[in-house]
Amino acid sequence: MAFKKTFFIGVIVIFCIPLTLRAGDLLTLREAVEKVLSSNPDVQVANLRALAAKNRIPQAKALDDPTVGVMFDDVPIDTANVRRSEEIDYRIEQKIPFPGKRYVRGREARFEAAAVREESRGQVQDVVLDLKTTYYEIFRIERQLTVNRETQGLFRQLLASAEASYATGKTTAEPPLKIQVELSKLQNEEINLDQERTTHLSHLKALLNHATHEDLEISHEIRWPSLKADLEQIRAMALEARPELKTLEQTRKSNASRLTSARQGLIPDFTVGFQYGQRPQAPDTWSGTAMINLPLFFWGKNRGEIGEAKASLKATEAMQRSMRIHTQHEVDQGYSAFRAAEKLVESYRKGILPQAKTNLTAARLAYSANKVDLLTLIDAARTYQELQGAFYENQARVGMTFAELERLVGKDLGGDL
Repeated sequence: MAFKKTFFIGVIVIFCIPLTLRAGDLLTLREAVEKVLSSNPDVQVANLRALAAKNRIPQAKALDDPTVGVMFDDVPIDTANVRRSEEIDYRIEQKIPFPGKRYVRGREARFEAAAVREESRGQVQDVVLDLKTTYYEIFRIERQLTVNRETQGLFRQLLASAEASYATGKTTAEPPLKIQVELSKLQNEEINLDQERTTHLSHLKALLNHATHEDLEISHEIRWPSLKADLEQIRAMALEARPELKTLEQTRKSNASRLTSARQGLIPDFTVGFQYGQRPQAPDTWSGTAMINLPLFFWGKNRGEIGEAKASLKATEAMQRSMRIHTQHEVDQGYSAFRAAEKLVESYRKGILPQAKTNLTAARLAYSANKVDLLTLIDAARTYQELQGAFYENQARVGMTFAELERLVGKDLGGDL
């Protein structure tokens, strides 16, 4: 009887240990986000692509390079001395587009650069989403590992008690075998959870551009997100700020400018030139030229270019309509998933877990009074452990669905850092 009392004191101590440890110098979610934005290679590539597109704007609207040259006229056939030529002409020519063409080309490049910028912003947000999802997964696994090991400790104490009872002939061999089977299941679960944690931790290190041989541990405390906006507000935010939609809008504007530019191809451009001639035997001369190109073959090149631009513009507009519809549906699904996870966490916290713990306490007391067998206590302890694991899984899902909703909206909704 004294052994049983000692055993139950141990049970009470184990299940009263708080599962949330104090966070020291461990990696918080905010620090992880800040680090990934500053050191992740994919983020750097996205930012550099946006910068490269921005630098194409002045190139698009710049004038063509002038043409400069010299021509030696009537050099005697019996010499290579160009100074003996009858005339030396120095020439410079400049092509000047019809007024408005450069502006349209620059506008097209600006919209294209804006589209690349928004696309790059979406890529950065994808990396942040990947980071947050991985972080929440690691948090969930570590909590489940803690519960698993605590339950293993309980079952080891149960096993010692059952083996002692079996050795004294107070019970059969079935209870120790049953406990050993349950303990083996828990050990296998621990192996799988530990392997899963290692995989996610390696991925987290890669996202943070962290050396694989260096240790990395996340914080044991997370500020769980709270969503203040309702569904209609989130839909409106997504339609306004989602990177994919903004990319398509800028692409549409770029295609519209491209269509204007294609139509301007039917308007002739100008070429002006100046020539200075040196004549050893006569006074120096100068001359000027003014030329225009004639788009006489527009039915081939220009009409094809205009048709291509029109088709691209219509395709982009169709993609916009489709993306807006899909965005609203995806926001609805994301919002519903977040609210469902939120409700499940509250249900576990306020109802399911307290009931399971009460059931375990009742089974423990009943077992101490010899009113239930050992297997009933084992089942109660296993159920409590499984429900705790489910609670942490849904808690992590709250964070992940919130992060996915932020990605759909295209902006930080706050509350999870």
